Amino acid sequence: MNKLFIPPHIFLEMGSWRQPLLMVDRISNYQYGEKGFIQVIKHVTYNEPYIPGHFPDNPIMPGAIISEIFGQASEYLSFLSDICQIYHERYGISLQSLQDICSKIKDDDFREIIRARRAQVQGVLAAQNIKFKGIAYPGDTLEVTSQLAFSDNNGFKHYSVCAHVGKKVISKGTIINYREVK
Repeated sequence: MNKLFIPPHIFLEMGSWRQPLLMVDRISNYQYGEKGFIQVIKHVTYNEPYIPGHFPDNPIMPGAIISEIFGQASEYLSFLSDICQIYHERYGISLQSLQDICSKIKDDDFREIIRARRAQVQGVLAAQNIKFKGIAYPGDTLEVTSQLAFSDNNGFKHYSVCAHVGKKVISKGTIINYREVK
């Protein structure tokens, strides 16, 4: 298991989400570039606020919440790619992986890039085409992967996404996020 991760308090600088809508527990892998991707982890706990009301006699993770995890993971992919590009433009140093980002995460200049970019960019989940093949139960750990498929000229980014519980694929498809610079 990869021991590198983005510390949870950095999420507050990177994302606009707060509890109870923060759906990513940690970023476990990231690769910058044309074939870049992100992998995130979400632990499904018994005390999630939506679990008691979703099939009370058989609580499961709602599909809409899995879609939100896809949307947040995809936005983190775009956001990390933005800050890697900005860092390279300013300092001539390429940050290609989660390890590279973790090595700079305590650097004040890098943190300022994170804060400034977060203030500039706004993204929302715009559409989805998701197929569900399985169920996530309380106690499961979801591993979600997102990879940018393409961006269009109107600010929409199309991502191929997949969620696993262990080796079993429970959901996959396409998420479309809209991103704009304020």
